[in-house]
Amino acid sequence: MKLKPNQNQLLTPFDYESIMLYGSTSFSKDRRNLRTMEGKNGEYLRDVLSKGKLSPSDIQRIKKLYKC
Repeated sequence: MKLKPNQNQLLTPFDYESIMLYGSTSFSKDRRNLRTMEGKNGEYLRDVLSKGKLSPSDIQRIKKLYKC
């Protein structure tokens, strides 16, 4: 079942530490010097593997989505 855009509103602020967010150098040919993306605030985005766990916001969103 596909949700309509208004059916999936978690109403939480953007989470730069979310495990679902790629790092700044993900998909880069030169991971030391070339960023493929960065946060709107200019912040460096950590790689998914270096995060190691769900962020508090990830947990909150999962609980909201699955009504736990």
